[in-house]
Amino acid sequence: MKTKHFLLTLFVALIAFASCKKLPDIGSSLQPNSSYIKVAFSGKHDIVAETEHVDSLSTKASSLSLVGDLNDPIFGNSNLSFYTQIGLTSNSIKWGEGATTDSIVLQMIYSGYYGDTLAPLTLKVYEVAESMSGDSMTYYSNTSFAYGEELANYTFSPRPRTYSNIDDDSLTTAVVRIPIDNALGERFISNESHFTSNTAFMNYFNGLHVSCEPVSSTGSICYFNLLNTKSYLRIYYHNDYDTTFYDFNVSDKYIRFNHFDHDYTAAQAPIVFDDTTNSQYLYVQSTAGVRSKLIFPNIAQWAKDMNTNVLINEAKLIMTGANGMINGVNNDTLMFSQPAQLVVVKAKEDGSYSILPDQLVGTAYYNGMYDPKTDQVWFRISEYVQDLVLAGPDAENYGLFVYTYSGSNNAKRWIFHGPDSQDTTSRVKLEIIYSQIND
Repeated sequence: MKTKHFLLTLFVALIAFASCKKLPDIGSSLQPNSSYIKVAFSGKHDIVAETEHVDSLSTKASSLSLVGDLNDPIFGNSNLSFYTQIGLTSNSIKWGEGATTDSIVLQMIYSGYYGDTLAPLTLKVYEVAESMSGDSMTYYSNTSFAYGEELANYTFSPRPRTYSNIDDDSLTTAVVRIPIDNALGERFISNESHFTSNTAFMNYFNGLHVSCEPVSSTGSICYFNLLNTKSYLRIYYHNDYDTTFYDFNVSDKYIRFNHFDHDYTAAQAPIVFDDTTNSQYLYVQSTAGVRSKLIFPNIAQWAKDMNTNVLINEAKLIMTGANGMINGVNNDTLMFSQPAQLVVVKAKEDGSYSILPDQLVGTAYYNGMYDPKTDQVWFRISEYVQDLVLAGPDAENYGLFVYTYSGSNNAKRWIFHGPDSQDTTSRVKLEIIYSQIND
């Protein structure tokens, strides 16, 4: 009966949650404010933490296509590339008598960058050599396809903020234009039977792979919006009657995905992975890079030792950025800026995860946004902690994973103070406001 009474009380508290003004917390309407008790869990005894590799993530149909090479003194080397199908922009095409290629260009609209754009990049473009059938596959960050001979080898300095209207007076954004080998156009023109429909063309031409050569400097990652109508593969050609061009484009119905490679051994101050004894700093990185794992081993026992029902009014996980020197190397947060948002999920035994119930309440409650004024990210995880208390100290507890949000669409990373940080005031901590409910 005590258990039933407690669960009923918790249910009433959840209903009352929406009307609470002073504290947007579970159970805050049950008792007057004077009955709230506050406790903080911090340090290696209270929080077990480690940094882990991210195996992979789905990058199919990512809103942005990422390519570049980046050398980070702490996170090592990241080399990013992408694959995409292209299609006709008309029902069919006839090149006309005497058609011949004048030039070909792959134009891509910038949508951001990460790193040092003063350093030149060398992009290479290839024709994909095998079918990228979309219905039966999930495309992950470690998925790859065979590709054929090189279609382009283009060195340039990224200018993602520089307006350009080359060859197009209506273009009001920055672009990169990669010259493509004219042999591709001649091949298209001489095989007109494959251009009778979009299906026929896409069965003939599998798509493009765009990669970046390694750089010796810091380098950068460029974000491109291939779905913009001003992103295209354009063939300039003439025939016996006219001089014109034809565009191939990318559609949200076509296969496109990002491919990510990381080499952490190339760092000047390498991250120590999978080591709970070395948790002075914790790390997260987009592009299927790095995640942090946090376990609160004593929460359930702490609640049990009070010999009363414990109602979690609020539980906040607070993380503070680590700046300056990290293991002897400067953490340049101007060059390597922080992600705008993180996400916390419930870890499972096999390394997968599930969404926290707190996240379903909404971002205003759950949060996860980076605050540049405090250099902090906090999450409200009250329901998760309440579940730990209810489950008891003997229940399995695999902890939480901390990721960057939308990791397939940006290349950002963040370092924050772990439970073993020498800066004791900045250590990751769990602040709990709770009430004791006696029958």
